[in-house]
Amino acid sequence: MKTKILQYSEVDSEEWDDFVYKNKGGYAYHLYDVIALDRWENDKNKSFAIFDEDRKEIVMIMQLHLEYKKITDNGNSELRARLHSRWGFVYKDGLHRKEFNKLVKGFKEYIDELYKKYNVYNAMEIAIPPLCELMQPQKGNLINQTMFFGYRPSVRYTAVVDLKKNIETMLADCEQTTRQAIRKISNEKRYIVRMADSTREDFDIYVKLHKMTYTRTNCEHAIIRDEYNENIFFNLMPKDLCKVYFLVDEHENKVVAATVILLFKNTAYYWWGASENDKEDGVNKYLLWKVMLEVKKLYSDEYEYFWFETGGIYLWARNGKTKGLSDFKKCFGVKIHPIWTGTYCC
Repeated sequence: MKTKILQYSEVDSEEWDDFVYKNKGGYAYHLYDVIALDRWENDKNKSFAIFDEDRKEIVMIMQLHLEYKKITDNGNSELRARLHSRWGFVYKDGLHRKEFNKLVKGFKEYIDELYKKYNVYNAMEIAIPPLCELMQPQKGNLINQTMFFGYRPSVRYTAVVDLKKNIETMLADCEQTTRQAIRKISNEKRYIVRMADSTREDFDIYVKLHKMTYTRTNCEHAIIRDEYNENIFFNLMPKDLCKVYFLVDEHENKVVAATVILLFKNTAYYWWGASENDKEDGVNKYLLWKVMLEVKKLYSDEYEYFWFETGGIYLWARNGKTKGLSDFKKCFGVKIHPIWTGTYCC
C-alpha cells in the first residue's frame, strides 16, 4: 500500500459517500454534505481522505476541523491553532495487518505534519460514532479503535432506545414521570405532530425556536449560524438524511416545539431540539416520544436491529444544565452505550 493524502475538496462527493456507506465505521456524520458546514463559523474544514495509489481506492476518510482561539499566557494573548475531530474517521473494512499498519503510519505522519504546519497547541480530541455499524450495542464491541491511530483512549456515554421493542414495552420502560406526561398530553387532544417541509416558512419557524431556546438558557454563544440550519433544511432534508418534526398547538395555531432527527441505515439520532418559552410541561418529551414512534413505523421493519440515540449523557452531574439534559435523554427506557473517544499523542 502506497498512501497519498487527498483533501476533502479533491474527492468526488459520491465517491466519498459510497465509502462511508460501504464500511462499518461509517456514519451520517461522515457524509460529504454533513461535513460541508460545521456548526461553528470559525471552523475551517480540513477533512481528508487517504488514497491507496497501488489499488487506486480510498482506504480512509477523516472528519477534521481547524480553528484559531485566543490563548493567554503570562498576560500575553495570541491566536493559536486548534485541531478537533468531533466524529473521527472511517477506514476500509478487511485490511490485512500489513496494510493496516501502513495506513496507520500514513495517518500519523499527516497529522504530525498538520501539527507542525499550523503550530497546533492542543491535544486533538476525537470520538467514534456510537451507532456506526461497528459499534452498535448488538456487536458487543469493547475495543476503542482510536488507540491504534495514536490516540490515548477514553470513553463517554450516550443513551439509546431499542425501537424493535413493541410500543407497549417501550412505554412501560420509560420513567414514570415520562409515561405520565405522554398520557396526559395525549389525552388533551390539543397537539399534533407534523413533519416540517423544506420551505423558507418552516425554516424560519425552526430558527426562531432555536434562538429562543438558547437565549432562554443563557447560551446565546451557542446559537448556530443560519447557514448550518439552511444546510439541514434545503440540502439534507430533501435527501432524506434528516427530518424535522414540529409539535403544533391546535388551540393556539402555532408550533411550540421542534425536533431534528439524523437518519442513517438502521439508526436515528436526536440531533437538535427547540421549543417556545411559554409551553406546557412535558411537551418536549411528548414530541420526542411521538417522533420515535414515527421513525419506528417508517423504518424499523427493514432491519433486524434499529436504534434511536437520544444523545450523550453525564450521569455524574448533580445539578445544572448538564444534569437536566442528561435526565431528559435517559427518561425513555434507554440503554447506556459507550462513545469511544481519544486524545492524540503527538
